[in-house]
Amino acid sequence: MIRATAIAVVIALSAFGCATGKPAKVAYDLENNFSNYQSFSWLSENPMKVGQALAPPKKTLQPAVMASIRSNLEAKGYRYQADAVSADFLLSFTVGSREKIGPDAYPSEHSGVGGRGGWATAYYGGGAGAAYTQGVLAIDIFDSHDRQPVWHGVAGKRINEEDRENMTGVINAVVASILDDFPPQ
Repeated sequence: MIRATAIAVVIALSAFGCATGKPAKVAYDLENNFSNYQSFSWLSENPMKVGQALAPPKKTLQPAVMASIRSNLEAKGYRYQADAVSADFLLSFTVGSREKIGPDAYPSEHSGVGGRGGWATAYYGGGAGAAYTQGVLAIDIFDSHDRQPVWHGVAGKRINEEDRENMTGVINAVVASILDDFPPQ
């Protein structure tokens, strides 16, 4: 049963960015009646958790993600409640990032076997695009009455310089892609 098993939140993001061409992944409690939800609030005063991250997130990240989630849910007709006790569901989110090696980092059969120009150069970042930052955002929704997780959405993206410079636009796109499947139909 999904409710009995905590929905895992092992996610991350540093400079932030998640809207890829891939859809967000979503898991939810099949027995939960989402049509009863009309209002929301935050699980705590500081609803952002930081997973594995290359660097501490910017101080502006939490309020930016909170504003984007709130705006998205209000556009869907949900009411924000400052008092969590009176809300129907509660939210938290997790951000983080990690360095990854792309498939283009591996040498072709013609690039040599090691040393300069070989696998070591490609693996340790000598080639263009060898390593990159993978960012992830996860949003978790809890039923306010029993504080059990009922919905989890996550998206990840390769972060580029444009994403770092346009954090608000990226956050809005990522949140929209994740919450596109909320409430489940």
